[in-house]
Order: sequence, then C-alpha cells, then structure tokens
Amino acid sequence: MRWLRYGITAWLVWVAAALSGFGQTLPEWLAGGGIPKPPDFGVRDANGVFSRDSGALRRISEQLRKLESEHGYRILLMVEPVLIATSAPELAAQLQQIWLPDGNGLVVVFEAGNRSLGFGRDIGGNPDPPPAGNRVPTHETAALLLAAVDQTDRNLSPEAYAETLIGNLVKAFNDYFARCASPPPRQRSLRLGLLTIGGLTLLGLAAIGVGALTRLQSVGGGRKFRFPVVDRPERLGAPCGGGKVTVRRFNAGPPS
Repeated sequence: MRWLRYGITAWLVWVAAALSGFGQTLPEWLAGGGIPKPPDFGVRDANGVFSRDSGALRRISEQLRKLESEHGYRILLMVEPVLIATSAPELAAQLQQIWLPDGNGLVVVFEAGNRSLGFGRDIGGNPDPPPAGNRVPTHETAALLLAAVDQTDRNLSPEAYAETLIGNLVKAFNDYFARCASPPPRQRSLRLGLLTIGGLTLLGLAAIGVGALTRLQSVGGGRKFRFPVVDRPERLGAPCGGGKVTVRRFNAGPPS
C-alpha cells in the first residue's frame, strides 16, 4: 500500500507539472514561491513516507534533538516520495540557506522513490571552526557524510534506509565533537614535542653553518700588506737595495 501511495503521489505531481502550462502552478515550496518552516522535531514527512505505527520518526527525532541539545549542531531531515520540479541536492542547498543561514547544521533531503540524497551544508565558512562555536569545517563534514553513506545499506527499505542513515550521521558527528573536546593522547603530545625539539635543533645547526661559512669567507679574503715606496738608490740590481750586503766566497777543492 505504501508503494501504491508513492505512485499515486508521483502521478499527481506529474499531472500538476503538466497542467502548469495551462495556467496551473506547482505547490509553492516546490515552485520556489515559498519554503516551509524548519521542522520542530527535526523531521518533515508531509506525504507520510514513514508509516505511522513504525516508530521510526520518533526514534530519528530523538536522536536529532539529543545531538542539538548536547552540541548545538542541527540536522534537519526532509523526506519526499518523489521530486519533479527539483532534485534532492538542489532542494537541500536551498533549504540550507533558509533554515540554517548560520551554517551550524546540516539539511538532508531524502527522495524515497529512488533513494536519492541531497545534503545542504555550509561551504563558504572559515575552514577552522570558532573556538566556542558549533560549526564543523567543510573537509570534516565531507568526510563524515561519506562515511555515513558508505555504512548504510542501500538494499534496505526506504524507511529503514533513512533511519539507518540518520543514525550513522548522528554517531559520526557525536564522535567528531567528542574528539574535539578530549585532549590529545600522551603519545601524540610526546611526538609533537620531539618534532618541535628536532625542528629547533635543525634551525640551530643551520645558523651555525651559515656563521661558519661567513667566517671562512672573511678568512679567505685576509688583509694584504704592501711595502711602502722608499726613495733609495739602486744597489746590486735591486731598486730598494739599501743596507748592508754580505758576500761569501767558497773555494771549490778537488773532489774527494
């Protein structure tokens, strides 16, 4: 019955799109004329994709509200059986700008008919979160989303798939905030300290090497001394041959 309801809903939306050329319009929030307000309990399922008696909506809502109360980070889920005038990624990006303009959260659009997902997230903020803020860096958000989607079995029913996906997302963000709040492990601190000491040592050795090269250059270019010009007459062929000259004579005898 649920899939029959999906088919009827899709057919009605298609008829509305076809009649739009004859003066009719799509629903306001699909046509861009208006966006519904953010869901009070974290989940919007206006077309009843989730069965009333399954309890999935309640469990998802409890997880999302707990994440927001503990870390101030909001995940809002919109579930639709099928989208005609837009796509899940486009609708998620639009809802992100209106529902979470501060960037402290994530909008998930789930199109149950083909299990298409759209994630609206802040991509223009500072790569480093504020010290006391609840914004997650863009690269961290991308990694958490990828891990959560990979851990979710696409063969599940739409209702179970959406619940499992949100559960994986909430767990991933809880783990991220726990890592941010906990001090680094002792081994990591020791490793950083050793790296710092090693870097300072290398800088010291480099400074010593530069100083040694400078000294060698100064020694190689030592002082030069020149004899002063002396006004003396030439003597024994020497221009400045003044002074005493000693002459020694040796008599060469017969070889012994």
